[in-house]
Amino acid sequence: MNIQILSKKTKDLTSKELSIMNNSRIKEYGKQEKIDFKKADSNGEFIFVKDNGEIKAFGMMKPVKVELDGKKYVIYGIGRDLSLEKGKGYGRVLNEARITKLKKTGKTGIAFTSTHNIRFLEKVGYKIERNGIRKFLYKNPKGELIEDNDGEMVYYEGKDKFVTKLLKSKNKAIVDTDFW
Repeated sequence: MNIQILSKKTKDLTSKELSIMNNSRIKEYGKQEKIDFKKADSNGEFIFVKDNGEIKAFGMMKPVKVELDGKKYVIYGIGRDLSLEKGKGYGRVLNEARITKLKKTGKTGIAFTSTHNIRFLEKVGYKIERNGIRKFLYKNPKGELIEDNDGEMVYYEGKDKFVTKLLKSKNKAIVDTDFW
């Protein structure tokens, strides 16, 4: 094994990388999961795990503006994870790289997932808040507040202690990004 971790801004992704990412998503989840990454994640970056030069896993991190109790925060939204070969440690390497980046920046990182991923994500260093997605509302461009009640919140808490504040608050956090 010759593992490499590569981080690229979404705008710098090559057509080959985009094709591998979308073909992998379609194979794993179905045709409806094809994404225009450059539009949906334009201000983000992707972390790739490569083995002998081949992409084995990838995932996105992007800044998300959040308002809670009248204060504004910028956290990292984490998502779009996919390991192309299961059970070989590539997903673990991807998420360890994300946590390392979060530690270096001091930022909080939050993902939303289904229950079947929880044990794995806890093992790699994230904390879990069951039904945590219910603490968020997405404010769309029309100003409408949209709720999503299905998802566990997976997080790494940064220096801003955003998650601690969120869990103590009686209010919901308002985000500017559709539930990444």
